[in-house]
Amino acid sequence: MKIIDTHCHYNLEPLYSGNPVHFRLEEKSHLLRMNWQDHWEQAQQHEIAGTVVVGANKETSLLAIEIAEQKEQIIAAIGIHPEHALDFSLVEIENFFNDLLPNGNVKAIGETGLDYFRLERGTDLFAKTQIAQQELFKLQISLAQKHNLPLIIHVRDDQDREDAYWQTLEILKQKLKPTDKFVLHCVSGPSEYVTEAVQLGGYIGFDGNVSYKKADSLRNLIKQVPMNRLLIETDAPYLPPQMHRGKVCEPWMIAETAKFAEEELQLDLEQIYNNSEEFFNYSFSK
Repeated sequence: MKIIDTHCHYNLEPLYSGNPVHFRLEEKSHLLRMNWQDHWEQAQQHEIAGTVVVGANKETSLLAIEIAEQKEQIIAAIGIHPEHALDFSLVEIENFFNDLLPNGNVKAIGETGLDYFRLERGTDLFAKTQIAQQELFKLQISLAQKHNLPLIIHVRDDQDREDAYWQTLEILKQKLKPTDKFVLHCVSGPSEYVTEAVQLGGYIGFDGNVSYKKADSLRNLIKQVPMNRLLIETDAPYLPPQMHRGKVCEPWMIAETAKFAEEELQLDLEQIYNNSEEFFNYSFSK
């Protein structure tokens, strides 16, 4: 059972160097003694054959490339997460991408998208942030098209809101060409939105939270997606599978998510592996 983790953050702590940062770890935690190379070795022991390290800002995008340069089975995605939409000008971001995109280890752009989670609606700041996120998203779509790279898209909204989902879809409909590839990372949102995204040619990424006890709606979302459009992710160090919930998600834990997907959702792991190589246009089996 070979697995490709299509969305992992070896470039974030505590995975990168064992610094707990905002995670509460016990003094004796093994995580404090591990760096990303250790986590990668451990992941390989659990049949993880390849990984996509995803950037979310300038620093983590640079680290994604640094990591990918050291392992053939690891590739990099560079992107500016929507939460950073007000941190940089579009010109600054475009120049940053243009400097990095010639690097052969960069195989995707992301994560990018729209994130209105916990933003206070009805304020001037919300309106400003919303516009900035949309323009940043459009820029990264254009760059992906220019360099013929797939997009890794992050979309999130408050539990009782759907604006981010439908606005993401509208932007994709306006900007995408038939040959463009994108994945909705860590999928959530209304069923109709997911259906329309797949009809646009999108792939759907699912994570350890698919195994959570109260995740029936998420499981139903996954079941509606054609098997040839599914990708599996960890989003490590976030979203551990059910039996490790409340802990740091370690990259090897994707093996447990894969087992759950195969046994409980009857998903075809070999097909999902092939989907991953096709999506990123990269052979991880080297």
